[in-house]
Amino acid sequence: MLKTKSELSNKSVIDRIKALAAKYFPRVIELRRQIHANPELSWEEFQTSKLVADELQKLDGIEVLTGIAKNGVVGILKGKNPSSRCTALRADMDALPILEQNAVDYCSKNTGKMHACGHDVHTANLLGVAMILSELRDEMEGTIKFIFQPSEEKIPSGAGAMIKAGVLENPRPDRIFGLHVSPELEAGSFGFHSGRFMASSDEIYLTVIGKGGHAAQIQHVVSPLLIAAEILLALKPLTDLDLPTVLSFGKIEANGATNVIPDNVEIAGTLRCFDENLRAERHEKIRALCESIATKNGGKCEVNILKGYPVLLNNETVTANAKQHAAEFTGAENIIEMPIRMGSEDFAYYTHELPACFYRLGVGNKEKGITSGIHTPTFNVDETALQNSIGLMSWLALK
Repeated sequence: MLKTKSELSNKSVIDRIKALAAKYFPRVIELRRQIHANPELSWEEFQTSKLVADELQKLDGIEVLTGIAKNGVVGILKGKNPSSRCTALRADMDALPILEQNAVDYCSKNTGKMHACGHDVHTANLLGVAMILSELRDEMEGTIKFIFQPSEEKIPSGAGAMIKAGVLENPRPDRIFGLHVSPELEAGSFGFHSGRFMASSDEIYLTVIGKGGHAAQIQHVVSPLLIAAEILLALKPLTDLDLPTVLSFGKIEANGATNVIPDNVEIAGTLRCFDENLRAERHEKIRALCESIATKNGGKCEVNILKGYPVLLNNETVTANAKQHAAEFTGAENIIEMPIRMGSEDFAYYTHELPACFYRLGVGNKEKGITSGIHTPTFNVDETALQNSIGLMSWLALK
């Protein structure tokens, strides 16, 4: 079958992007390893931010803005008719408080800090995209905004702070793209999901207050431990995977002993939802159940709900187009339909401001033994994924 003029034009651009991706791939790997070896925690990304700004300033045609929401960096690249459209591309830069256990040359030099969630990959990837698009700026339509944000891992959110600082203005993007590494997907593949993709995330803190004393003299005490146990059991039905919504508690502290009943018990957990109305209802139920159970047992429960990231919403049109363009670029066999994820992402804040597409980058490789999950001390990636990744995001930005 003969190809149309449009198909031939697309193939020409794709071939050029792939050639540029191959050209810049070695430098992107160097940058990824440099960032990986020097991880910085949320709101502490000073050297990473400087590295990003320095790399962007080396590229022709990119205006660089620094110090946004403390450590945020933005690059603005204008092509032909710069006011005709604007596309934003986002990466996050922070690491996690994890002691790395990988035996690699670029292992973390900062003890107890590690890029265990792939933000080193996200940042290096977007720098690679900037390199490619900088070379194509004379043929590029509109404006590209490269957003490098701090603190994805920690509330308060870096995305929220960047938006408050005006990162989505002057110019305002028409759409935004972001990605996240996925070790469960083989390197070379990409995952997409339209609509509600990732859950909201709230931190739940409970302080159960009783009356401490000698453990043998139970007539004189009000045990916060027993109240806490009853509260946790009462809250269990608020998890419903059919909705889906999850309420989980991972921390309980009582500073007592075998013969000492403490005055207080501290409990901490997380709430994940896919519906904002249900989320608000769960907040009220948590408060009501905790307070009523504590009061009934002669104690008190202080409930502190730290509202975190909203539901991540992938715009149906933007995501469908991105999925189609990704298939054109890398082959339909490498495009995976992803299920919803109970994990959360502060990219969600952008999705409530702009039509958005947040997709997954396969970085696993079973043959190489690269299978560890994110947020683990042995997490690593198959770096070959980055050549295709910088090419695809460049293609999405142009399309």
